[in-house]
Amino acid sequence: MKKEEKKKLKKFYLVLAVIIFMIIFMDQFSKALVVHYGEMTLITDKMVLKSVEIQNGIYDETARGVNILTNLVIVGIILGIIKSDNQFITKRIKILLSLAFAGGVSNIIDRLCRGSVVEFIHIGNFPTFNMADVCILIGWVSFVAIFASFSAKELSKKKSKTDEKDEDNSSNG
Repeated sequence: MKKEEKKKLKKFYLVLAVIIFMIIFMDQFSKALVVHYGEMTLITDKMVLKSVEIQNGIYDETARGVNILTNLVIVGIILGIIKSDNQFITKRIKILLSLAFAGGVSNIIDRLCRGSVVEFIHIGNFPTFNMADVCILIGWVSFVAIFASFSAKELSKKKSKTDEKDEDNSSNG
């Protein structure tokens, strides 16, 4: 790898680190505000900010520890993908997975510091969520969409190659 390419890569990873830090900071800051000030109605009972602490499915320390450990493993895998030099892991994919990574880390911080995740955005009949959940959702859904698009293109290429071989065989036979 050339010196200039390494410099660009370092700059890219610095930008990713700043994005990740900003997402974690904004999520933790917004959770702290809602916990401190309580319920706030933004749009007459349609959009309410109120603190709801989501506990583990089973309320004992073992389940909490397993949940944190599972989240750490998932976040570690995402970080490994982000740091990967694999040619199929584009910068766009790394940016999207950084959203999921930041959201996951922020929710892990909640579990470690508060014992539960603070959810505070309540819109209509939807389940209550937080900014970290939004980042995780955007990151994973976008990743799946890119992966599905890539897979469809690869299948299309494979099919066209098979069709070309079939045409060649029928014209020669």
